[in-house]
Amino acid sequence: MLLCLVGFFLPVAQWCFSMYGFAKNGQLERNYHMGIKTRWTIASDETWEYVHRKYAFVFLGCGVLVVLMQVDVAVGMVANRDINTMDMIWWWMLLALAVMLVAWLVVCGIIANRDARNYYLESQA
Repeated sequence: MLLCLVGFFLPVAQWCFSMYGFAKNGQLERNYHMGIKTRWTIASDETWEYVHRKYAFVFLGCGVLVVLMQVDVAVGMVANRDINTMDMIWWWMLLALAVMLVAWLVVCGIIANRDARNYYLESQA
């Protein structure tokens, strides 16, 4: 079961790093499926590109945290010498990393939303 978890984290981390590259290079087109979607970024291509170029590091941070989650599970399996179980300390560390990931997304999302609103309103004036 833990190998499935490691196998799940690998494509998620790859996706985060890909999103970072696309956002940083301005290759992420406005859409409703992925990216920093706020009322302001959806309303304007210019605001979408501005926010994604400026806040591309959010995707990079997510990728790093997901890689750390993957390493935590792998080290927990090795330390326990079993691919099916981990000691509780490793589960607590995984939970802490998951909480850090959610907190990172919430804080960065709030800041990016404010910046997008200001940019959109300034560009409309």
